[in-house]
Amino acid sequence: MNPLQTAPRPVPPRRLVVAGRWPRRRLLAGLVAAPVVGAALIAVGGGLPGPVGWTVLVGVAAVIGAATLASYVPMRGAGRRLDIGCTPCAVVAALTLVGAAGVLGGSAHDVASAGLAVGIVAFGLLQRMTDPETCPVPPR
Repeated sequence: MNPLQTAPRPVPPRRLVVAGRWPRRRLLAGLVAAPVVGAALIAVGGGLPGPVGWTVLVGVAAVIGAATLASYVPMRGAGRRLDIGCTPCAVVAALTLVGAAGVLGGSAHDVASAGLAVGIVAFGLLQRMTDPETCPVPPR
């Protein structure tokens, strides 16, 4: 190794931040958001009635998407300021709902598209639940 080069620093492993229960206000926000997100995803994906497998997968995507949105609700004692965290990570997590809606809108009542939508919103929730210390851009 050249003396001017430095050895790369090891990347710390990502940890889930789900240490215990979510605060009551986040649970309530998720419960309120789930039907709204579900209705929006169903409307974009072709409406009801649809195949049973498609409807179940869209419902799962709605619950996961609502949990992602609920993760932005401020913790107790933080006032009314949203819990954004690391801005690039927060943008990616929020845009996964838009991506899921785009996938569902691409082909109405397609079970494979609904499965992909579940994967997209699950990625967004995982992005929100991972330790913010591992974010490549430090929070301001």
